[in-house]
Amino acid sequence: MNTTAGIGPAHGTGPNGGDLRIVIRESSPMPVREQIRSQIEGLVRIGALTAGDRLPSVRQLAGDLRVAPGTVAKAYAELAEQGVIDTGLGRAARVRSVDSVPQELLDAVRVYAAEAKRRGVSLDDAISALRAQWR
Repeated sequence: MNTTAGIGPAHGTGPNGGDLRIVIRESSPMPVREQIRSQIEGLVRIGALTAGDRLPSVRQLAGDLRVAPGTVAKAYAELAEQGVIDTGLGRAARVRSVDSVPQELLDAVRVYAAEAKRRGVSLDDAISALRAQWR
């Protein structure tokens, strides 16, 4: 089973009206904290979330994803350590200005993802194939 939550400027829509969602896959071997962290970082790196965009509160995102607030808090803390977001007691988490992935690479990723879906390859298998090529 998967759990999803909207994230972004309007907690669910991107700058161009696109759907921005975090998906928690219970079948994934990746810890939930890491699924949250990596998906938010990915949205920032591809430019779907931009500098100044406000993220949902820890409680809001935890409730939407049906996870413990501490799980979201840890993901946000790691993102802050990496310089991806700014956080502070009583302040909303906001995206910082970071380098994004070059457009040419994003185009290649879109082609790869479309081909993997067309062939019925799972997301986990597609990611595993990419990781294997990375080495």
